[in-house]
Parts: sequence; structure tokens; C-alpha cells
Amino acid sequence: MKQADLDHFKRWFNRYVAQYHDLSGDGVKPILLKEQHTKRTCTEIVLVGRKPGLSGEDLLLAEAVALFHDIGRFPQWKRYGTFIDSGSADHALLGLDVVSRYKILARIPPEEQELICEAIRHHNLRELPTSLSQRQYLFSGLLRDADKLDIWGLVISELEGRGNLIETLAGYIPISDSFSRHIVAELKEGKVPDFSSVRNRNDMILLRLGWVFDLNFKESCRLVLERNYVDRLCDHLPVRSELQEVKEYLISYLKNCANDTS
Repeated sequence: MKQADLDHFKRWFNRYVAQYHDLSGDGVKPILLKEQHTKRTCTEIVLVGRKPGLSGEDLLLAEAVALFHDIGRFPQWKRYGTFIDSGSADHALLGLDVVSRYKILARIPPEEQELICEAIRHHNLRELPTSLSQRQYLFSGLLRDADKLDIWGLVISELEGRGNLIETLAGYIPISDSFSRHIVAELKEGKVPDFSSVRNRNDMILLRLGWVFDLNFKESCRLVLERNYVDRLCDHLPVRSELQEVKEYLISYLKNCANDTS
């Protein structure tokens, strides 16, 4: 991909999203949230992608992947008034529909078009399928890491009182002093918990902590440690010995991954 292609895509993205800026009342706030999230994810994917030594053209392609990954969120919000896929439609598939309908990728080679579409298709799955090619896995993995890095930062800002959009992201979730022992057990086994186990805000925090097991690059692990994401999320959990054990295990896991020389 060339810089001129990415510049063209960014201009198109800005024009496309602008049509949603006229939603009445607070309806535009979630649109702005996703617009800002997209732009920050573009920054994150370049941060992560530089460390594996991607070429300049591949970094441009990675940024284009991030630019389009949530393009389906905008029609999703306007049509359904929610970002919850189970209560509306799969936003990845909505995004692929937007990309196809506008033929926005037509200017780049077919193999690059396919990489972008496959990354969009798989970015919100619980795990990546084993059928992906090496290049598809690379760009899908980069996107999933960059997406998580920004969502962690956004959620932490919300929890620390610098926003009020958590329910927009995940719907109403009860606040409780309890937490799922099942999720805790999965975390101690190094597993990413399933959303079906979530019953309250503490469970949702634990679920998001479990995302560390789905990171694909050492640089992503290093950034999570550098930004103290685990500590800052755990600050909003009850003070319990088993939760302290989970925190210590997660931090140890991230340190091992970040320092892995294999």
C-alpha cells in the first residue's frame, strides 16, 4: 500500500462518518466515541507493528486495517441504537457490507483488499481461526491487539471517572460485590473467559483482564505493563485474596511474554 492510498482512505472515512454527526440529542456521542476509538486504534496498530519489523508499506496497510475495522459500528448505532452485537447485528459483517457497497478498497491490489476484509471479519471473534494464512494471521493479530489496547484505556478512563459511556459499550451491567468464581478459575488456567459467564461489573472487568491471554505480540504485552492496565483495572475489584492472586498471575504472564526471546 502507498501513502496516497491511506490518505485517500482517511479522507473517505471522515466523509463517511460525518453523515452520522447529525443524529439528534445524545445519539451522536456514541458515534464520536467510535470515531475517536478508530483513530486511536490506528495509532496503536502502528506502535505494535513497528516492533516485528514490518515494512513501511505493511505499516500503512496495518493502519488501513485499523481504520476500517469498526466501520460497521456507525450504521449499527443508527439502525439499532446499540453496540451490542447479540442485540442487533454482527458489526464486523456490517463493516464488510459497507466496504463492499462503497467499493472503497478498489484502488489497492486484490491481496491487500483480502487482508483488510479478513482482519475486519475476524477482529471480534473469541479467537482467530486456524485456517488463516500467515499474512492474514499477522494483520488480524495486529488489529486484535491494537483494538484491545485502546478499549482497555477507554474502559479504565470510564472506571476512573473520566467518562460515562460504559453502558453504551456493553449495555447495563449490575454493580455488585460478588464475582464469578468460574471466571477466576479460567483466568488462573490462562484462559480467555466467555461473555456468557458475566453477571455484573466485576465479572466484566475480569473478562477484560482475560484478554491478555489473547495478545499476539510482545510489544502489546509490554505496553499493557507500561500503562499499568492490569493494576488499574484491578483497583476497581473487591479486595479478595483470590483476586490478588489473579492480578499477580496476569502480571507475571505479561512479563514472561514481553521478555520472551524465542
